[in-house]
Amino acid sequence: MQTKNQLGISAFLSRPLQLTMLVSALVSVSFFQTALPALASDPVVCLNTTKGPIYIRIFISMVPNTAGAFLDLVQRGFYSGSAFHRVEDFCIQGGGPGGNPNGVFVHPESGQVRRLRLEINRNLSHGGAGVVAMARTQDRNSASCQFYITKKQSRFLDGNYAIFGGVVGGMNTVYSIQRGDGIISAEIVSSGQEAPPPPQQVEETAAPPPPTRRGRGGRNTVPQVQQSKPADSGF
Repeated sequence: MQTKNQLGISAFLSRPLQLTMLVSALVSVSFFQTALPALASDPVVCLNTTKGPIYIRIFISMVPNTAGAFLDLVQRGFYSGSAFHRVEDFCIQGGGPGGNPNGVFVHPESGQVRRLRLEINRNLSHGGAGVVAMARTQDRNSASCQFYITKKQSRFLDGNYAIFGGVVGGMNTVYSIQRGDGIISAEIVSSGQEAPPPPQQVEETAAPPPPTRRGRGGRNTVPQVQQSKPADSGF
């Protein structure tokens, strides 16, 4: 039996949608180094940020609870005016109301904080840039509204955070985001039913290469970046 929330999302996605943003968000998914599977029926969300748009295909077919909760927040206009409060070498994080690093979604009808049980699909992995997942605290079932987008492979997060989407356009925007940059609005721009355009309409550039420094003997070496699991700040 479908929940009230799932019925509302299904009804919304079944209505005709006018594409007001780049249609390039509908290309077949192969997120750079990742290879996240997705169905053509999965919707696409556009985050209109102060640095430009980011298009995310939402894996409602693979992680229905997490994806459905995110789509619900998009429909509510919850992310409008929020900000990216965390920028790391491997990800950006935002979605807290007012840019609050500890911000959560409080359901207006019940007055209760919405918490999501950790939903892991073993077919999804932090295999490269453009992976979108829910942020949380040390409590595995504490995700609420905050999310992060990877800028490179981050497999050390696999199995601990709920992946629910992948970037299909706007990775240049992801790489350019700085702390404090905002989300002007978020909207569902495709129900997944429209035909995708030719792949050549999509233009993306890879992430900038890591800085180099001179080692002994004049050889270029790449500084090693220590990857640690996220701190307890909504992620």
